[in-house]
Amino acid sequence: MKVNEQSGVEQKQPLVSVIMPAYNAEEYISEAVQSVMAQTYTNWELLILDDCSTDGTADKARCFSDLDPRITLYSNPKNIGVALTRNKGMALAKGSWVALLDSDDIWHKDKLEKQLVAAENTGADIIYCSYSLMDKNGEHLSDFIVPERTSYDDMLRKNVIGCSTVFMRSPILIHHHFSTEHYHEDYVLWLELLKSGYIAAASTDVLVDYRIVDGSRSNDKLKSARNRWLIYREIEKLSLGKAVRVFAAYAFNGFIKHKRL
Repeated sequence: MKVNEQSGVEQKQPLVSVIMPAYNAEEYISEAVQSVMAQTYTNWELLILDDCSTDGTADKARCFSDLDPRITLYSNPKNIGVALTRNKGMALAKGSWVALLDSDDIWHKDKLEKQLVAAENTGADIIYCSYSLMDKNGEHLSDFIVPERTSYDDMLRKNVIGCSTVFMRSPILIHHHFSTEHYHEDYVLWLELLKSGYIAAASTDVLVDYRIVDGSRSNDKLKSARNRWLIYREIEKLSLGKAVRVFAAYAFNGFIKHKRL
């Protein structure tokens, strides 16, 4: 609870629902969960959704849910993939805001607090933030600093919204979901939301540590490029000329970003 200094009336802080899909993440999930528990903003619920892991992921998550009543573990009866697992979490969320966190990434302790301030100051529907890139052992590689605003056209050229940075109003999710039909389903959803008129703004501070793991989708550059082209042409229905222009910008931005790794 906090006190409004002008009226002296107590106002309840909004509940933030944190959605964490997890699959065979026993090596990293403890750090991810602990980064939520360390938040300076404390009115949150963490929904951990284990996607039928074959390692100790569920056991580790259960230990945290036993320790903190704000944490709930859900277990899928069969493996359904990250997109459907995130959608399941969103359907279970009770908060007026939803935040996404992958089970191998880490939040800085003031992440939720600063994004709530950014949301209040900008009135935006989606708040993202800058993030650092780290290797699988947690060693810092580089920082990715995001612009204060982005738009549909901007995002075609450069995706500045990292999944574990996203903080958005929950009513958005009534009619918009992650698709299972597309590679980089998160990027497809951000484009859909921006094209639908939702506003995105940033807290430009580095508030997330994003882990680069060997074999991850984000580390497969050739496949990412091929599927980015398919998004432009088959999903966004861009003309050939525009698709070529934005793909060239995407390729250049990707080269600049990853040559620092």
